[in-house]
Amino acid sequence: MEDPEVIEARKKLAAKFGDNLRIGGKGSMRKKNKVPHKNNQVDDKKVKGAIKKLGVQPLPGIDEVNFFQDDNTVLHFDSPQVEGNIKDNFFVISGKNEVKSLRDLMPGIIPQLGAKNVEFLKEFLTGGKPAQADDEVPDLVGTQNFEDIAGQD
Repeated sequence: MEDPEVIEARKKLAAKFGDNLRIGGKGSMRKKNKVPHKNNQVDDKKVKGAIKKLGVQPLPGIDEVNFFQDDNTVLHFDSPQVEGNIKDNFFVISGKNEVKSLRDLMPGIIPQLGAKNVEFLKEFLTGGKPAQADDEVPDLVGTQNFEDIAGQD
């Protein structure tokens, strides 16, 4: 049961302010929401710490890494940082990546293509028609010909 003094105080407040008690208004302090900024460096340190626990070592000398996807696109890393635990067959690849089409990377990745990409390779080789050379030699512009010019030297 509540104290009768508290009940009486509540009745006085209700009579003084009425039913539409308004918090804030003109002249009152405004509450500002503080948005905490996420610090990527902290997250990066956590990730590096977790990777270090996996026992990976840097693998130097890797220029590019390509992940072939089922929709004939490639997740391409150019000069990535590669770390690995060869004993556990575990690798970590980090760096800037791009999603590219197989056609964009085609001349350099033919040795990397697997069995899934054989159909795409056949389509690529037959789809692109080579430019046909014209049998006719175009006329020279002007009145000189090659023999006249060669004879002047």
